[in-house]
Amino acid sequence: MKKQMILFLTLLAAFFLFSASYTVPKSAYSVYAEDIDLDGDNDIVVGHLMNSNTNWTGITILENNNADFSTIDSVYIIGQHRTLCIEKINNNEEFDIITQYYDGVNSKIGILNDFFVLDLNDTLMYNVTEYADDIKTGDIDGDNDIDLVFISNNGSFWGYMKNDGTGQYDAPVYYALEERPSCIVCDDLNGDSIDDIVIGGNKLWVYLGKTVGFSPSTIEITGYISNVAISDINNDNKNEIIASNWGAPGTSKELLVFEEIDSTYTLVYNKWIDEALASFFFSDLNNDDYTDIVFNTSYSYPNSEYEETHTYILFNKLGTSFADPINYQTYSGTSGPTKSIKSFVADMDGSGSQDIVTVNYSYNDDNCINILFQDSLGNFVETSIDPDLSGVIENYELLQNYPNPFNNETIIDYAVKNMSDIEINIYNSNGQLVQKLVNSVVNAGMHSATFKADNLNSGIYYYRLKVNGNVEQTKKMLYLR
Repeated sequence: MKKQMILFLTLLAAFFLFSASYTVPKSAYSVYAEDIDLDGDNDIVVGHLMNSNTNWTGITILENNNADFSTIDSVYIIGQHRTLCIEKINNNEEFDIITQYYDGVNSKIGILNDFFVLDLNDTLMYNVTEYADDIKTGDIDGDNDIDLVFISNNGSFWGYMKNDGTGQYDAPVYYALEERPSCIVCDDLNGDSIDDIVIGGNKLWVYLGKTVGFSPSTIEITGYISNVAISDINNDNKNEIIASNWGAPGTSKELLVFEEIDSTYTLVYNKWIDEALASFFFSDLNNDDYTDIVFNTSYSYPNSEYEETHTYILFNKLGTSFADPINYQTYSGTSGPTKSIKSFVADMDGSGSQDIVTVNYSYNDDNCINILFQDSLGNFVETSIDPDLSGVIENYELLQNYPNPFNNETIIDYAVKNMSDIEINIYNSNGQLVQKLVNSVVNAGMHSATFKADNLNSGIYYYRLKVNGNVEQTKKMLYLR
């Protein structure tokens, strides 16, 4: 299956700009950026929770075209895709995606091999005894292969699956925990080239990796750890444990930093932040060789200065402390519950500076992906360099529907350069007209239409764009009841 290349045009009446906000299906919850099509720029992958309004959950891919992004494909995968990992796990140049699978009965970890094609026939499924709430990757045995680690909140355990060197995984091995875990991270904590495990919950569990097995210990805390990471935040060539500590409802959250001192992990820094740190991402944003933090808020109490529709940056002050958060609004939805749920940091426009990609969650609205581009002065703005569209502007553009395959309903985007008389008709595989979806005069710019497949049989359908009476483009979609 050839990779679909679709140019996404955002047209304004008099001149061309592009927004840093892109629509994706409902219940978007996780986001990752990687050069998945191997063309030298970072694309965006989004995971969705199950939404009963649309009866859909799965993965959406947005392709990078000169810092402008278009939805090129989506795939229905049963699950709650709260976390995504993207790695090259099977000794080839193609990236693979690791995600969660749950159909209400069976819990699995799913791996989509060479997933830019999004072919479910290439999906590997591994049974786990309970739903894997968080999944991370690392090399836990020092053999240079990508292994998997995961937690189960309901099962009160963590587990791992070792890569056999070919991208196939051994059966899961489980470690029981005395409390329910909330998060897991896998990285080299003690500098021995074997990745270690840190798990958050009512305490911090530390499992130092060995060639065979682990050396366990615990860090007692007061409160509840909602996020944990391993990073060298003070640039001393030793990794620290960073955690967000969620106290009782209505209280502040606390940023905690633990450092290994005399074989014991000791709290060396803390910072109270009012109702924040729902999720965080670590990266050197301002190129000063110190790790900064991007975080999103989960809930905002009355009179709090932090809002759940926003993304924040904590700049590292030379490794000794963190500055007060800088606020960026990254949600534009109209109905609740809505929130900016997670962020990912990567260079999205090829400028050499790190940008911020945020996924916004809503159960009712279509969700959006917002990108904050870093300008030459270190500010984060919603637009990057204007793309050079000379020579490629067409009078129209019909985009691939999303999600695809779909259940119940799907969205069809299209663009026109000038005011035009537009028709979009839906046909079945026999060429019979099923529905006149659009039949009106529209202004220049981007437009969307929602096709609801009520009372139709599963199968392949076609949608055809006519501009001013002329048949211009036809595309195929798959409906699964």
